[in-house]
Amino acid sequence: RDRTRPSVVYRHMLQALARVAVSGLGAGATLDPDSRRPAARRTPEASRARSSRAGSSVAVRASGGGAAHSGIVEESVVHGSSLASVGISTRKKSVISEPPGTDARPLSERIGIQGVHHVAVIVHDLAASMEFYRDFLGLPVNPDRPNDKLPYDGAWLMMGPEMVHLMELPNPDPTDAEFRPAHGGKDRHFCIGVKNLAPLTEALEARGVPFTASRSGRPAIFFRDPDCNTLEVVEGLEWRDKSSPRFVAR
Repeated sequence: RDRTRPSVVYRHMLQALARVAVSGLGAGATLDPDSRRPAARRTPEASRARSSRAGSSVAVRASGGGAAHSGIVEESVVHGSSLASVGISTRKKSVISEPPGTDARPLSERIGIQGVHHVAVIVHDLAASMEFYRDFLGLPVNPDRPNDKLPYDGAWLMMGPEMVHLMELPNPDPTDAEFRPAHGGKDRHFCIGVKNLAPLTEALEARGVPFTASRSGRPAIFFRDPDCNTLEVVEGLEWRDKSSPRFVAR
């Protein structure tokens, strides 16, 4: 009997397994030591987008044309100096192919966006919120928006040409500041543009309302209403100033 045959067969088996492994992994892939199955390829962009702590799951597309993936984006990525600087494309992704001859403009231009109509915040006690928004901040009530058409109490107040809608409803978010971020810039918020920020900071200090400055260095502050809803107020928004070279007429 030929004693060399088993070693020849074994060598052929190893060669066949090696070919299967190489074809299954492809260039740049690794083998998962636990499952012995090909592990997902990880690009530098994907590695930067992973985070060991909780965050928001968002779709990230590498600016170099890499495949999109979902993952936890680090805070430094979201709040960096620019999206392009961290490899996230600012170009819109085409989802639906439009038939030939149709309007190829972005949907925002086709519908003619005019601006933000209003923001809505949930409050526990409408009277207490009116004392804060109407009496303290001085926002005038819009009499053309009666609340009797809705099945809950509320009020519409003007913020320049836009409005804030106070809605007295059960709040799904924590209303205790202990369970919210210490800095309002890391929480859900809406922003109001003003020409002069100093009178507001003086009034907040006199009332005992804590506030924090913007971490970006802009002249802006964050503070909370009685229900822990966050307001940002920023000074000097050029896009509202028609005399500024940055103003773009629509």
